[in-house]
Amino acid sequence: MTTDALFCSLTPLRIAESVRKAQQAVCYAGPGIQLDLAQAMVEVAGRLGQEMLTVSLDFDDRVMRMGYGNVDAVQLLLDAGIAVQSSPGLRTALVVVDNEGYIFTPTALYLEAEPSDGAASNAVRMSGEQVSQALARLSPAAKTIAIAQAKTPEAKQHIEALTVDVVSAPITPEKLAEVTTSLETAPKTHSPGWIGRRRIASSGLRGRARQ
Repeated sequence: MTTDALFCSLTPLRIAESVRKAQQAVCYAGPGIQLDLAQAMVEVAGRLGQEMLTVSLDFDDRVMRMGYGNVDAVQLLLDAGIAVQSSPGLRTALVVVDNEGYIFTPTALYLEAEPSDGAASNAVRMSGEQVSQALARLSPAAKTIAIAQAKTPEAKQHIEALTVDVVSAPITPEKLAEVTTSLETAPKTHSPGWIGRRRIASSGLRGRARQ
């Protein structure tokens, strides 16, 4: 993902490729997570250690139905022993690989298709200081990673003094079972783009009714 540009394009495939090259740590936060990225994180966990990867998600069946993530991806991470936190309402996404970080807008795949690589700028590159700050304030697990990556005693002390801003809790087996059952009971019934097409059709009907 390395680039000198401030604004850039991040796709799930590009993120997964970057994660597989990680040498120190990986942090991901967003509404949900897809299988390709989860698989990449599992592979890296075997090389770096589970404690050097952390994930924060808005783990909710409604989020899954919008196409932000896949419940099987969460199961894969938990089975691999990777820390996964539930952070209700999380919509902005963050990915940090080693000391390189980006804030980006994920795609709700039920509403629109994933853009092709380079088609749109959906990410902003973070500075080194912003990466440390974001990790320290995201979750206790991410803060531990930030402390481990600190290059000086002063930097370590500064990170330790920061407070975690995001409310989160570990995803329990009970919560995983609840969301899985909900999705199996009431799965999506329409294909991606259906909502947009219905809105267009409804607008057309309203326009004809006014004529």
